[in-house]
Amino acid sequence: MVGSAISPIQLPRVNQLPAPVLEGRVHVRSLREYVEPPTASRQLFVILARRKWSIIAFAVLGGLLAGLLGSLRPVLYESTTQLIVDAPSRGSLPVGAPSSQDLVDSSIDDHITMLSSQDHLRRVMAALRKTGAAETGQDNSASRNSRLEPSATPPPRTRSLAGGLLDRLWPGADQAANSPQAEDASELRALRRGMRVGQELRSRVISVAFADDSPARAALVANTFAQVYVDTLTKKRQASDQQELDAITASLPGLQNDLQAAADRLEKYRLSHGAIDQGSADNAARERADLSQQLSMSKADLAAVESRLRYVQQLREQGATLIALAEAIGAPELADLAARQALAPADQELRATTQSKIEQGVDKIAADANIFRAQIAALESRKNILDAVMADTASRLSGLRALEPQVSLLTQRYNELLGRQQDLTRRIGVPSAGISILSAAWPPTIPQTLPAIFLVPPGMILFAILGAMYVTMRNHFDRTFRGEAEAEAVLKVPCMGQIPEACGMHAKQLRNLVLGERRSAYSRAVTSLLIAAAPNALRARSSYTALVTSSMPQDGGTELAWSLALAGTRLGGRVLLVDLERKGVQLTLEFLHQFSERKNRHSFADYVCNRCDLEGAVARLHEIGIDVMTAAPSDDLLALLSCEDGGKVMADLHATYRIVIINLPSALGRPEAKFLPGWADVVLFAIRWRKTPRTLARGVLELLQGNGSLAIPVGSVLTRVNLKKHAGYRLEDSADLLREQIA
Repeated sequence: MVGSAISPIQLPRVNQLPAPVLEGRVHVRSLREYVEPPTASRQLFVILARRKWSIIAFAVLGGLLAGLLGSLRPVLYESTTQLIVDAPSRGSLPVGAPSSQDLVDSSIDDHITMLSSQDHLRRVMAALRKTGAAETGQDNSASRNSRLEPSATPPPRTRSLAGGLLDRLWPGADQAANSPQAEDASELRALRRGMRVGQELRSRVISVAFADDSPARAALVANTFAQVYVDTLTKKRQASDQQELDAITASLPGLQNDLQAAADRLEKYRLSHGAIDQGSADNAARERADLSQQLSMSKADLAAVESRLRYVQQLREQGATLIALAEAIGAPELADLAARQALAPADQELRATTQSKIEQGVDKIAADANIFRAQIAALESRKNILDAVMADTASRLSGLRALEPQVSLLTQRYNELLGRQQDLTRRIGVPSAGISILSAAWPPTIPQTLPAIFLVPPGMILFAILGAMYVTMRNHFDRTFRGEAEAEAVLKVPCMGQIPEACGMHAKQLRNLVLGERRSAYSRAVTSLLIAAAPNALRARSSYTALVTSSMPQDGGTELAWSLALAGTRLGGRVLLVDLERKGVQLTLEFLHQFSERKNRHSFADYVCNRCDLEGAVARLHEIGIDVMTAAPSDDLLALLSCEDGGKVMADLHATYRIVIINLPSALGRPEAKFLPGWADVVLFAIRWRKTPRTLARGVLELLQGNGSLAIPVGSVLTRVNLKKHAGYRLEDSADLLREQIA
C-alpha cells in the first residue's frame, strides 16, 4: 500500500462465529426464515433438469463412441460342432452305483474338462498346422490369408480391439517376441480365446464353438477341435483295450492248467470215497432238528407233571383239605366228592370213596410222569443214532466241499476271462470313444458380432448416467453463490436483491440501461435495491450514505455503485459518488471522460483534510446529474480513515447531497476497509453470481463487520445474474420475479 507501513493482510479464516444481530441504525430487513427447505430428491431433479442439455450431450457422445467402437470391432462368425456322450447301458451299472443321470453328468464334466485342457489345445494346433500345410501344398497360388500355414499364418484367432490398438501403437512388439515358444503361447491364447465349450441344457450333448472373422475357418477349427478329441480318445481306449487283451491272453493258459488240476483232484476224491447223497444228509439234519424240538417239549411236560405231583404230596403231608387236594389233582369227580364230604363229614362210606379217588388221581399223575420219561428216553436214543449218521456224512463231505469251490471259482474266472477276451476283440475291431460327433459345423452366414447400431443405446444410457453423475458432483462441489437463500445461509446477512446481467458495462450503455430503459429488469432491480437499502431515509426525504464494496474487482462492485448513483438521480436531490480506488477504475474513468465538463483538481483526501473545498474536490457530470469524488494514487487512505471523524465529513456532505455512494471495488487486502462502515449508513456487499467463492466472501465480510461494535446494517447483493440460467435452479426468489416481469 502506497504511503503505509502496514503489510497486506491475509484472508481471514472461514470458520467464524455467526454475525451478531445489530440494532440501532438498522434500515434493512432481517434474515428470511425458510420453513420448508427443498428435499434431496427435489434438488436432484432440479439439477438434472437444469443441466439436461449437458446430460443429452453426454448421451450423444456415448452413442457416437459406442457406434465408433462397434464399427472398429471385427465381425466374428461362430461355428458350432455338437458331440453326444454315449448313454451307460443298464448291464454296465454295478450294484449300489448312483443313477445313470449322475454317471452321465460326471462323464460330461470329465469331457468338458479334457476338451479345455492345454494338451488338447496343443494337439488341435498341431492338427490345424498339418491341415494348413496340406492345403498349401495342393495349391500354392491360392490366397494364403484364408488358410492356416504353420510358417506364415498362425492358427485361427480373433483379434480384439485392444490388441489391434496395441499393434498400431507398438508395431514392433510382435517382431520382438518371435521365438517358437512365444509363437506357440500366442497361438494357444488365440485358440483358447475364440473357443467355447459347454453342455447344452441337461442333455448329453456338448457344444464346441469357435468364433473367427472367416466363416470357413471357424467351421474348420470347430470340426478339427471335435474330431481331434474323438480320435485321441478312441486311440487311447483302443490302446488300453489292446493292453488288457494281451494281459488276458497271457494269463489264460496258466488259469486253464489250474482248472484242469483242480478238476482232477475232485474226481479222484469222489472215486476214493464213493458217491455221497447230499439229499439224505439234508433229510437226516432236518429229522434231527425235529427230534430236538420234540425232546424239548417232552422235557417241559415232564417237568410240569413232576412239579404237580410234588405239590399234591406236600398237601397230603400237610393235611390239607379235600377241596385243596381236588383242585391240585384237577379231577372234577373228586371236587364233587370233596363238596359232599364237607356237607356230611360223618359219612364214612363217602370218606372212603373220596380217599380212593384221591389215590387214583395221584397214581394217574405218577403214570403220566412215567410215560413222559419213557418218551424222552426213546427220543434221546433216536437222536444219538442220527448224530452218529450225520458225523459220518460230514466227515465224508468235508473233503468234497473243500475241492468243489476251488473248481467252481476257477471255472467262473476262466469263463469271465474268455468273455472279456471276446469283448475286447470286438471293441478293438470296432473302436468307440464313448463320445461321438452328433452334428458337424458348417460355415455360418450370420455374424455373431452385433451391428454397431445395437451398441448405441447402451452407450447412450451409460454416458447419460455418467453425465448425470458428473453434473451432480459438479453441483455438489460448486462453492459459489446461486441464490438469495444460499447467500443468507452462508454470510448470515440479508440478501438485498439480485442484479441481472447486462450486455455491456460501459458508461453510455449503463446510463441508457438505468435511465433510458426504465422498464428493463436491470433498471427495476437497481431502483428496488436502492429503495430497499434505506427505506426509512428515503421516506423521510433525508440523506443517507451507502458503502458498496466486494471481494474482488471482478465481482461488479463498481457497476453496482454507478447503477445505484444513476438510479438515485430519479429520486430527486443531488447524488455524489465517491470512488476510493486510487489507481482508477475503468468505468469511472469512462464516465469522467464522456460526461465531465472539467476534471476535479483535488482528491478525496484533500477534501477530508480541509485542503480544498467541496467544489474543488468533485467533478460534476451535469448530463447525468452525478458528482464524482475520486482518490489520488498518493492518498494514504488507511491513515486518513483511521484518524478523521467520518461522521463530521459525512454530515458536511449530507448538507449538499441527498445520496452519497462510496465505492470500494475490492476490500480484499485493503485494511482501510475496516474503517469505512463507520462512514456509511448501510453496507452493500457485492457478490458475483456463480463466481465469487464462499470462503472468500465470508472472510472479506468478517473484515467489514469487524468486532461488531458498530451497528451498521450489512446486506449482500448478487450481481451479474443470468436470469435464464437462474430459473433452472428453481430457487423461487426475486430473480424469478424479474424474469416473469420480462416475459
